[in-house]
Amino acid sequence: MAAVARAAQPPLWTRSFVAGTFLNFFIAGNYFMLMVVMTAYALNVYQAPPAAAAFCASAFIVGTLVSRFLCAPLMEKFGRVPVLVVACVCEVVFSVLYLVHEPLLALIGGRLLHGFAYGTASTTVATVMTSLIPSQRKGEGIGYFMLSVTLGSAIGPFVGIFLSNNFGYDWVFVVASVLVALAVPASLLLKPAKGSAVKGRPAKARAEEAAAADAASGARTGAPAEERREEAMATQLEAAADDPCGAGAAATKPAAMSVPVPEDGSDTARVPSTHLEEKVTEKLEHSPLSRFVEAGVLPIALVCGLLFFGYSSLLTFLTPYADQIGLSRAASVFFVAYALAMFVTRPFTGRAFDRVGPHPVMVPAFVAFVVGMALVAEASNDFILLGAAMLLGFGVGTVQSCGLAMAVRVTSDARLSVGNATFYMLLDVGVGIGPILLGLVVPLIGYSALYLAMAAVGALALVLFMIVARTEKGTRTA
Repeated sequence: MAAVARAAQPPLWTRSFVAGTFLNFFIAGNYFMLMVVMTAYALNVYQAPPAAAAFCASAFIVGTLVSRFLCAPLMEKFGRVPVLVVACVCEVVFSVLYLVHEPLLALIGGRLLHGFAYGTASTTVATVMTSLIPSQRKGEGIGYFMLSVTLGSAIGPFVGIFLSNNFGYDWVFVVASVLVALAVPASLLLKPAKGSAVKGRPAKARAEEAAAADAASGARTGAPAEERREEAMATQLEAAADDPCGAGAAATKPAAMSVPVPEDGSDTARVPSTHLEEKVTEKLEHSPLSRFVEAGVLPIALVCGLLFFGYSSLLTFLTPYADQIGLSRAASVFFVAYALAMFVTRPFTGRAFDRVGPHPVMVPAFVAFVVGMALVAEASNDFILLGAAMLLGFGVGTVQSCGLAMAVRVTSDARLSVGNATFYMLLDVGVGIGPILLGLVVPLIGYSALYLAMAAVGALALVLFMIVARTEKGTRTA
């Protein structure tokens, strides 16, 4: 029977899925390769002040954040794949322009535009891929897809630092340009899911309005058909219990059984979602922000963004902290161990998410983040620091991929571009403001106390997750 069940599952490793996963690796590798050398490049080549040199790196994040707001309308107007192809071509152009060694202000402007292109490409490919992945395999498929970012975050920094130290910055720009150029043919191999490529037509506008109305009623996609049937039956039984004489049974039954359940078990039907999502959606239903922000995604995106705020402390301060405590050797391979843990655990956590839901998978991930940050704060040898890296890799990787799976499950296909943009926008905010705020705190409390504080941030994120992830089932019967 197990073999029959596996055979009945829809395919995951299609040509488009493979092409999109490789494309995401190419653009992520380019991003990380350039990010780790950009501050040093501005300091050494331009003799820029430290603040200006740091902004050469962070300007990229600013451009990325702007793209999250504008990407969804672009996809609606021109279509997902055309926007993706143009964004990948722009990434190649801006990567090559670093070889021109333009003036510092032009470099910062180029970083802003490059960040916009990267944000557009990453959001669009995530939108295409999440629409392609079968609803029964969302967690597994997104887990595999996000491994591309894991590999990019491990290989990109290593190659960037190695090339800049041994061959110079021009070689970094050449290799980064070649890598992201491979994304262009990969984008041409993508074929969007049926019904998701409509653009610039009245039918699209009507679909958007219908999807927004569904979202406002507190609905979500991706729930298994059996779960929807169980909820409908539970509603019917509850009504019967409240009306033992059966007077209202005839009136209650149609309403209870009106939840649409497709015969094929697809995810086109929508069922009630979390209380928090419903409240947020009602607030934003008629707001101008509804065109750029998917309200149902905001709760889980805020939780993940908070965790990435804590993660930004590793990107910004791990190297000087490791130098201070004499663990520079371990710090040089910290993110390799971090990425290895992500790579090993993500496929398993994705499958577990599909089978048992978010709580059993994500709660241990939040705990791993808290313990990992505490170990970084108290690290006294290489083994402790690398052990912390593996715990943090499991924690951050699982929360990111499963959080995205939760986000797309509350978003209709017509609003998928907005949902993905909303999710990544909150991650960008967390990573973007982290260095600024934490940079003000470090001189006051020191690195060790900072990482203990980030452990507390992880604990707060866990508490908020428990609030956000309270499903409709089992909460409205009270």
